[in-house]
Amino acid sequence: MRIQWRSKTHQPMRAFIGVVLVLMAEMAIAGATLEQRVREYWEARQINDIPTYYRLEAAALPGGGLTPDQYRAIAGLPVREVKILDIKVENDRAEVKIEGKIEVGALGWTPQTVTDTWVLINGEWYRRTPGFDAKPAPSKQP
Repeated sequence: MRIQWRSKTHQPMRAFIGVVLVLMAEMAIAGATLEQRVREYWEARQINDIPTYYRLEAAALPGGGLTPDQYRAIAGLPVREVKILDIKVENDRAEVKIEGKIEVGALGWTPQTVTDTWVLINGEWYRRTPGFDAKPAPSKQP
């Protein structure tokens, strides 16, 4: 579809539409990257690949305050059959609703639905580590 602008009074509208289209494209790209990182995190959790899911935690970044030893202690219950149900992105923050099964001792594998918060830091998505709300130091990029 081609839009023809008949007068110069429509120039601001054309600029506005252009900005909106660019922002929508950027959000779509960020959303895809976010979904990839969420999948990577939960796939690593399912196979207990601590180094992979530790590096996807916001608090594991320099200045975030979370050490690998602390993370092992708070890493959570074993999980499996994780599915992403919904992703809502708003600026540099996202809410990701997931469902899966967790192993709860004698109860065995129990279905659970949770909402994870993810944050955009230096152009990359990281899972907000519960209990560690301090923001990591920004990287020094030229």
